[in-house]
Amino acid sequence: MKVKNIYVIRHGETDWNKNHRFQGQTDIRLNETGREQAIKLRPIMQQLQIESVYSSSLMRAYETAELATQDLKLTIHKDDRLRETNIGDAEGKTHDEILESFGSESLLKWRSYEERLLDYHFPNGESKRQMMHRLRHVFLEIAQNSNRNTVAIFSHGMLMRAMTFVFGEGVPWDLNLFANGSVHHLVWSDENPEILIYKSRVY
Repeated sequence: MKVKNIYVIRHGETDWNKNHRFQGQTDIRLNETGREQAIKLRPIMQQLQIESVYSSSLMRAYETAELATQDLKLTIHKDDRLRETNIGDAEGKTHDEILESFGSESLLKWRSYEERLLDYHFPNGESKRQMMHRLRHVFLEIAQNSNRNTVAIFSHGMLMRAMTFVFGEGVPWDLNLFANGSVHHLVWSDENPEILIYKSRVY
């Protein structure tokens, strides 16, 4: 049986994270705390013996990847499909502003992975179903086609939580679990090539 370890890392902090603004695909750079978080990942990447690196094309994820894997001297493969969810008109707004603009239940609906709410989306944004479709495709493509056994993927919080629902696990909403700079372990095997199993947060 062939097994691959996939480590998914959320980007470091940005000023919008600090101010609790929804970023979506707005291209915000890391702040100083975010850069420090990324640098602290260097020994983790070495301990995990990362052999291949992929990243969202958004600056906050790519810069995190650059800083975290600097010592590994590996090429970082950018992929637009690893970008955060497009949340349309909600981007740049705080939680309170979203509730005011789109209704008191808008965040609950957005965070829910009930089947009846998978097509819910903010105006001019993508739905969770659309996001999950591209997510499933890119993660399986990387896992199935990479010739390396230990892969790092730098991405985003909403996308990382959605990934657990894509493959049938379903991790409950927790702001701290997928925190900035956190590292999460998934496993792929050729016995079940259409599935990635979420194991745990490792850092």
